[in-house]
Amino acid sequence: MENAEVEKKGVGKTKVGLIACALLVVILTGLSVWFYTRIDILQNQIDTLETDKNNLQNQVSNLQTDKSQLEINISNLQSENSQLESEIDLLNSEYDYYVSTHQYTNWEYDEAQFSFYYVVPTEQKFGVYDLEDELWGFEWIEPYQEDVFDCSEMSAYLEWELENKGWHTFIIIGDSPFGSGYHAWLLVETSTDGYMPVESTTIEIVWWDDPNFDNYFDYDYAFETIQDALDYSETEFDWWKD
Repeated sequence: MENAEVEKKGVGKTKVGLIACALLVVILTGLSVWFYTRIDILQNQIDTLETDKNNLQNQVSNLQTDKSQLEINISNLQSENSQLESEIDLLNSEYDYYVSTHQYTNWEYDEAQFSFYYVVPTEQKFGVYDLEDELWGFEWIEPYQEDVFDCSEMSAYLEWELENKGWHTFIIIGDSPFGSGYHAWLLVETSTDGYMPVESTTIEIVWWDDPNFDNYFDYDYAFETIQDALDYSETEFDWWKD
């Protein structure tokens, strides 16, 4: 009886030991899985950080390269600026010397005064009906006023407008084509060596069927530029003064 009880107790302790061992194995296995999983996660984080580090290093390297290039550009610009300042100083000295020693001729004065007057068009325009379209909508804000803003000033102004829009235009003066005294009008080149008269007072083309059409080509003077007109009369064509 006693031996049987001892054997039973021994078997019970063995079962408890086996269970404890089994639990320990399970715990160790779980810890191992967790440990390796954790290592893998940390390794991924390390790899990510390493990649970020490399990217940042590349960015730093690029920024340093950009900085070096900017410093070179700044140095070049400073050098160019110094050169320009030297050239400006030289030009100012030459200008001051020229002004102090030079007397302007009338031609030089006119050239300087009217250097802004005409804008060189990209191309010359042609066509009678294109000219009609160009004049469409034009009207005088200031009314005709003899000896103040009359046919000569109107012709000079309209010549300036048409020239700057690409039309080769002459200011014409002579006996009125319709018999009203001395008069000014325009001749506008509408084809190669072909011209059409324009009445500046009404801003209209004089058409071929006009009974006085041929009279517009019988005149005393034709002025190609405002300087030519002013050489003839300093006060008749200065529309900007009135």
